[in-house]
Amino acid sequence: ILLVVNTRDKFNPPLPKGYFGNAVKFISAVTLAGDMVDKPLSYAVGKVQEAIRSVTDSQLRSGIDYYEVHKTKRPMGCTMISTAWSRLAFGSTDFGWGEPIMTGPVELPVDEVIIFLAHPKEKGSLNAYAGLPTSAMRTFQKLWGEIV
Repeated sequence: ILLVVNTRDKFNPPLPKGYFGNAVKFISAVTLAGDMVDKPLSYAVGKVQEAIRSVTDSQLRSGIDYYEVHKTKRPMGCTMISTAWSRLAFGSTDFGWGEPIMTGPVELPVDEVIIFLAHPKEKGSLNAYAGLPTSAMRTFQKLWGEIV
């Protein structure tokens, strides 16, 4: 699973006050397919948490240096991207005609992605926008039903 992680609190020294821009890194939660199938969902959650905790200042700076030298794009084939936009203020943004009824992307950025957004009205709730192959969506719905 490919994840997008907020790195603002990972830099040492910290990013300058007033920094405006993205501060994210793609990281991977890696495991065997058999373990994903055979083990409980908590195993996958643990792998994601482990990957997020692994991000360090030196790792970020090394990645920046590598990108500057190679200017490469990461291949995305057969990769599931998961990202949380739940702390972005989409639900409270008023463009002059009142708060939004629904918030979310106009379209999903890639085919295989799950984007978590804060629910605009129910505090503490999330909306999950998922782009998955049909077979994977059925499995996702089943697993989601087990934890909700």
